Amino acid sequence: MGLYEYRTTVPESWLDYNGHMNDGQYSRAFSDAGLEWMSHLGLSAEKVKELSFTIFTLENHIVYQNEVFAGEEITIKIRIYDFDAKRLHVFMTLHNAQSAQSATYEVMYMGMDTETGRPGEFPAAIGEAVKNYYEAQGEMDEPKEIGRTIGIRR
Repeated sequence: MGLYEYRTTVPESWLDYNGHMNDGQYSRAFSDAGLEWMSHLGLSAEKVKELSFTIFTLENHIVYQNEVFAGEEITIKIRIYDFDAKRLHVFMTLHNAQSAQSATYEVMYMGMDTETGRPGEFPAAIGEAVKNYYEAQGEMDEPKEIGRTIGIRR
């Protein structure tokens, strides 16, 4: 299966007054990539309704590394860092048109039963797709950006 890659082109509306992609739009791009990836794993909008199951974002952290500009194609690569029956610890990298890593996104997703509004285990087919994706992606060195905290080093 390999790594899933999401591609999009940065529209002018995503720029800030500095002329590069606004920090909030990185979050949007990563969120869009995550939704498309989940659909790739079998959890499309239609399946969410059919299974009464969805994914919520519990926490995320973005590290900004390079500027991205309007008209530039960006690619987001998605890796599962860890998972269990209900949660996915995912690490994404955003690359600019020159393939330079421009941002990273660490996120914890939680499976949710939409009928009860409570966390729930992945439906069998989705759980199997997650396991297969994790195994197919191969070994992963721990990214230096993972598990970061914000603080002023003294």
